[in-house]
Amino acid sequence: MSNPLIEALQQGLKSSPDNDQLQQALVEAYINDNQFEPALELLQQMLAKAPTNIELLERTIALGKQLERADLLLAYQALLDIAQPKQTDNEITPEEQATEVKAVEQSAATIFDTESDKVTPINTKRVRGSELKLVSSDQQDYSVDDLCEDTHVYLDDVGGMEDVKKRLRISFLAPLQNPELVKQYGKSVGGGLILYGPPGCGKTFIARALAGELGAKFVSVGLSDILDMYVGESERKLHEIFESARRNSPCVLFIDELDALGQKRSNLKNSGMRTLVNQLLNEMDSVNNNNENLFVLGATNHPWEIDEALKRPGRFDRMIPVFPPDEAARQAILNYHLKNAPTDTIDIESLVRQTRLFSGADLAHLCQSAIDQVFERSLASQQTEKITERDFSIPLKEVNPSALSWFETAKNYAMFSNKNGQYDDIMQFIKVNKL
Repeated sequence: MSNPLIEALQQGLKSSPDNDQLQQALVEAYINDNQFEPALELLQQMLAKAPTNIELLERTIALGKQLERADLLLAYQALLDIAQPKQTDNEITPEEQATEVKAVEQSAATIFDTESDKVTPINTKRVRGSELKLVSSDQQDYSVDDLCEDTHVYLDDVGGMEDVKKRLRISFLAPLQNPELVKQYGKSVGGGLILYGPPGCGKTFIARALAGELGAKFVSVGLSDILDMYVGESERKLHEIFESARRNSPCVLFIDELDALGQKRSNLKNSGMRTLVNQLLNEMDSVNNNNENLFVLGATNHPWEIDEALKRPGRFDRMIPVFPPDEAARQAILNYHLKNAPTDTIDIESLVRQTRLFSGADLAHLCQSAIDQVFERSLASQQTEKITERDFSIPLKEVNPSALSWFETAKNYAMFSNKNGQYDDIMQFIKVNKL
């Protein structure tokens, strides 16, 4: 049964997606309605914009404990410890050490039910002298090389978006496929590039397709793969991830939510995140000059939040916009989400025209909404009903382009903070689409 309060809050967020009060109210409504997974997902979205918000971190950790999400707890606990730095004293007395060990053990017993087989038991392990660290018993032999994977997705699998694919071919594919020409022009094989744009427009999929096109390994990392609650551990993890990518070159290293990892140091109040940004700068420079055939891609919804030092030549020196899919891409996305469903005659081209500025995620939601209506009808009739064009009429009224709010924010940066024309693509898109 639908919840009117949740529906009202969701509708309000469509009009004002960055309204903190509405987001917090929706989290409360989800929890009161026992919808814990959507509440956790919304909290994570809020934390992506404010990763050091102590109240949000504590709420997320509490909900993670309730859902027994061991995969998230350590990462968010690390963020909380960074936001609330504790005294670190290398000279730890035996009494303090015993107290520290006992506190960690008690915390582990509280957070995890060690008798349950749902969550891996946690034990304490002393590392680097006085530091205590929680180590999962099934991850003690974990290697960052495990993050490397082969991908069998190619740029031809990306429907439409020819301008994006053209830029990627010039920046990455052409140098690798024309080594002799590269030598003549002294062009390096490798480098960094930022994919930016509204959420849900396929930045991750494009990065994976690029790796497939290069015949390269693909490594995808986010905050949870890097952040650690102990001083120096986050930097060490980041270094190991880059080293793993170098060992497996040619390799595409994809860093999701780059604005959270490489945010402006002028906005950072604690030294922990500042040193992590510095470490990322060092890895991009590669002191040993061994980044050949290492292609580093960052994805972000907020390119203006990234430290300017990361954007200088030799690091993430190129930015490619990934805007809402064009007509060819929308047709491919709609066909993909409907290919396994029983359908009647549907004018896909008509749907394409009616979904201008829809993101890939919006289109997926549109198709799922239509499928839900038909599924409900099939339950009532106890037979398989086919999806018709009429089943899209209601969802088309309810689902709005989520990218519009992003362009409202991006327009201000493009007009007033457009250094060196880096946001000209935004202004051009706004002009062409009359936003």
